[in-house]
Formats: sequence, C-alpha cells, structure tokens
Amino acid sequence: MGNAAPLVHTAIAIAGVVLLILRAKVNPALALVLGAVYLGLAGGLGPERTVATISKGFGDLMAEVGLLIVFGVLLGTLLSSLGAIEKLVAVLLRLLGPKRLPYSFAVTMGTVLQSIFADVLLVMTAPIARSLGRKIGPYGTARMAAAMALGVEVGIALSVPGIGALALAGL
Repeated sequence: MGNAAPLVHTAIAIAGVVLLILRAKVNPALALVLGAVYLGLAGGLGPERTVATISKGFGDLMAEVGLLIVFGVLLGTLLSSLGAIEKLVAVLLRLLGPKRLPYSFAVTMGTVLQSIFADVLLVMTAPIARSLGRKIGPYGTARMAAAMALGVEVGIALSVPGIGALALAGL
C-alpha cells in the first residue's frame, strides 16, 4: 500500500472537496484549502510544513497568473457597472438581428476576444450573453450560453500559450 497511499489520499481529498461543496454548501475556496490541508497532513508533512507548502504554492501561482485574472474580472465588472454592456447589446442587435447573433458572438469570442484565461473571458462576456439572450427570443439565454462556451473553448484551443503552458513555465 506504500506506493498507492498518495493516490488513495488524493482521491479522498478530491471526494471530500466535492462533498463539502455539493452537500455541505461550503465555499469552494475553503473546501479546496481543507482538501489541501488534509492531503498535506495525510501525506506526512505535519502541520507546519503543510501550511508552508500551501502558502508557497498559492503565492507562486498568484504571482504568475493571479493578477491577470483579477484585472480581467475587474474590467468585466467595470464594463457592466458603467452600462457599456447594454450599449453593446443594443448595437449588436441592431447590426446583426436575433438569428445571426449567437453565431457571430461565438466567432467573436473565438477570434477577436481570444484570451489566455477562459475564466476572465467568461466573466467579461457573460453579462453580454445574458442580456442578449433575453432579447433574442425563446431559448435565447441557452443559445447565447452555448455560443459563449463554444467560442471560448475554440479561442483557447487556437491561442498559444494557454493557461497550462503559463503555469508550467512558472514552475
């Protein structure tokens, strides 16, 4: 069991995190920290090294990619608060019409709005997709959500480097 112990503890930590989030309704960030603490303690690091390892890992990751994510979220929130999203929605509806809007939105997401971080792009464009979805008819929100998801994934797949490459480069 010596070689399998890390895998078993990792599986327990993952299951614990999922259960904490879904069943106990614990905040996902807190659940991830608790899972990391369990994994460190079960792996034999001890309390001090576990906390030090978690702090160092989080700090290193935030130094590499955290600021870009934070600024992307900030930009999306500002655009929404300033009303720029509603103006953009009105222009897009006038230019394209409700039938072509999901397709053009997906193409725009995958080409013009290519982003290194999918979560930043989703935070920035989700309010636009939601507003457009309400105005293009039945199932509009679902159509815009699908267009947004497909556009983001295609854009991420076609742009280099991705988040994984940047995170690995930081190691």
